[in-house]
Amino acid sequence: MPVTPATAGASPYPRRVSQQQGAATAIGAAVRRRRRALGLSMRDLAGRIGTSQPFVSNIENGRIFPSLRTLALLAEALDVSSDQLLRSPEKVDRATVDALPHLDAEAPATPGRLLDAIRLPLAPHEREARPRIHPGEEIVRVLRGDAVLLRESEAPHPLAEGDAVWIDGAVPHRMEAGPRGATVLIVRTAAGAQA
Repeated sequence: MPVTPATAGASPYPRRVSQQQGAATAIGAAVRRRRRALGLSMRDLAGRIGTSQPFVSNIENGRIFPSLRTLALLAEALDVSSDQLLRSPEKVDRATVDALPHLDAEAPATPGRLLDAIRLPLAPHEREARPRIHPGEEIVRVLRGDAVLLRESEAPHPLAEGDAVWIDGAVPHRMEAGPRGATVLIVRTAAGAQA
């Protein structure tokens, strides 16, 4: 017997779909604006990110929500930061970075959330105590200072202030601050968002 709101209580699923659709539409509009500003065709952009023109069309029209990896590829191809593609031109509520939970802090779960944003302050030469591994994807941006991304079986990846990188969460990874210390913004797939 199918589960209905009458038998199981209200489901967060419709809200989640609505949030994702709104975000997909906003990202698609930002991609379209930037592509046109650069004088690129959809086919040109598709070639730059290694995909097809219909895939780019689906992103621009808000029919699909791009993965964090695709978002990073689009940002690189359009010569903008990922956060510029995530910004909505409409008025939105924004939290300051300092108001975000620290990586080790307990943050309350929000039903239907697709992403978690976490602030990671590191003292000079401080390294995260243990590698992080989780399902989904992650974008790391160095807000202040400089840092090094350490990934299992890979050479260290230095990041300067303002740099961002996409990470597959299944590969163990951690951050280490440079001599000035660092504040890192981590945006990752929310727990349960994979389902």
